[in-house]
Amino acid sequence: MGMANTVELRDLIDLDFLQDFQDNFAYSTGVASVTEDEYGNAVTCPSCFSEFCLKFIRSTEIGSKRCRECDVRGMEMAVRTGKPAVYECHAGLIDFAAPIMLEGRNLGAIFGGQVLTENPNEAKFRRIARELGVDPDEYVAAVRNIPVISEEKVRSIAKVLFSVANTFSEMAYRALEIKENNRKLVLTNNRLNNILQSMSDGVIMVDNHGVITQVNPVAEQILGKTAREMKGNSVKNVIGGKAFCVEKILGKQQPYYDVELMLDAAGGPIHCVSSGKPIMDDQGTLSGGVILLRPMEKVQRLVNRFSGAQANFHFRHIIGNSAEIRETVRLASLAAPSMSTVLLQGESGTGKEIFAQAIHNRSSRRKGPFVAVNCGAIPRELIASELFGYVEGAFTGAKRGGRPGKFELASGGTLFLDEIGDMPLEQQVALLRVLQDKRITRVGGDKMIPVDIRVICATNRDLKQEVEKGRFREDLYYRLNVIAIELPPLRKRREDIPLLVDYFLKKIGQEWGVEIDCVEPEVMEHLTRYDWPGNVRELQNVVERMISMADGRTMGLNLLPPEIYNPTGSSDSPDPLSPTRVVRISRERQNRKQLLADKECQEIMALLTKHGGNVSRVARDMGVS
Repeated sequence: MGMANTVELRDLIDLDFLQDFQDNFAYSTGVASVTEDEYGNAVTCPSCFSEFCLKFIRSTEIGSKRCRECDVRGMEMAVRTGKPAVYECHAGLIDFAAPIMLEGRNLGAIFGGQVLTENPNEAKFRRIARELGVDPDEYVAAVRNIPVISEEKVRSIAKVLFSVANTFSEMAYRALEIKENNRKLVLTNNRLNNILQSMSDGVIMVDNHGVITQVNPVAEQILGKTAREMKGNSVKNVIGGKAFCVEKILGKQQPYYDVELMLDAAGGPIHCVSSGKPIMDDQGTLSGGVILLRPMEKVQRLVNRFSGAQANFHFRHIIGNSAEIRETVRLASLAAPSMSTVLLQGESGTGKEIFAQAIHNRSSRRKGPFVAVNCGAIPRELIASELFGYVEGAFTGAKRGGRPGKFELASGGTLFLDEIGDMPLEQQVALLRVLQDKRITRVGGDKMIPVDIRVICATNRDLKQEVEKGRFREDLYYRLNVIAIELPPLRKRREDIPLLVDYFLKKIGQEWGVEIDCVEPEVMEHLTRYDWPGNVRELQNVVERMISMADGRTMGLNLLPPEIYNPTGSSDSPDPLSPTRVVRISRERQNRKQLLADKECQEIMALLTKHGGNVSRVARDMGVS
């Protein structure tokens, strides 16, 4: 055992018990006795010590030193031979030693003796007295009072003492086992407690009667109660009578996984995902259970994190120096810190989602999710389940366990409702209720689930006209039209077109490994003169097309699409797409893509070598999440 080399005799043997045994042994045999550790230090009080020994031997410095030396030698002799050691001490008396061993190590010994096996030799004891510096006459007179017993009886008593010492050795070993097991239990308990305290989920431990025995800090935060308040109480009372969870693990002795619960926390109902498992002892008998709690908000953050529900754009990513775009950015920046609903209006391709993400990233909710929903892209019959989620069994094909909707996933952050003008009237009523109550009900369910969201809406329609035509609810329009921001079309900020072209050339060129050094002035003239009905999105697509068709580092008129080069439709427009040129351009594009792929492969291999194959660190260096 690891502790065998560090513990001492007094750590393993009850010294009071040892003292009682020693006293009884000494009185019943008529011999003196004492127990010492491996260094010769007494750990018990002497039993039946003779006055001769106390007065003439141990009271002197030299006598006490010689006694310790004799005891150590006797102890070493017994350890070496594996038998009780019977020997004559320096004072001329007969002593014996029985060692107490632990895994081959001597912890100490029980000593007996202070007897003679024959009548004292006067000359011998006078010599010893002179060595000790005591009066020889007194010394000899005292020796005559020492009991004389046969050598056979001495050895018999020594054997008994040796047997008892072996018993104490076994007791020491068992005590060490218990001590070692206790140490391991403490270590294991500390590790488990550290794990419990550091878990990101709330943990509640219960006994086999459902009484709480332990909770971690996260559970305290979730339920709004301290560990002291919860310990000793029934878990049913603490979490609000969710009996089926407790019955599952304690009654049926079965685990359950990822069950949604509405818990009665101190601050009001809290929506959680819970798992639980029974705890069995080594005999297979139920000893308790563990219940895990994770707030739905945390689950949603994880889902959003890995599903890309994050805002990547900031106001600095909005390209343009025109008065129109600067004013729009100013208004959006002022609206960002507010909790009010924002309505972004503008033609398709004006960058409504970029503005929505920038507003989110400037707000206090920037650390929360940004969930975008295109109301015009969701089938009419599915929009309710997409927005509000559904419970298990709500309809044919519903997933087991149900599914949260976009409102729940956006809780704690921002929900961006694009193309809000395309939302069916029947769902507009539900949306209005959510905006007012900040609570949703899943399709097929009856539980009210609180949601903490900010809504940003966008549309390319004139909602006021839609209200007049009866296609959009008036009450919802006024609820959404708190902060309305109009995004200017590209034709109203033509001076921003060169900046946007330069930005797209660099961005797309870097992605494709292509360099365009020059845009001919005539090309830029045509680009700034064109009205851009598709706005910035159309401009980006045109620049991408021109880069794809370019066979050099200059963008000329021959790369312009016909509708931009000759918007009137005349036949004098150059044809950039002759068959032979298309084939050549296609091959050049393929070669450029291959070169770029080879370059990326080499970079990845170099980073893998640098980081010893650690893919996460390679991804971090490459800026890939």
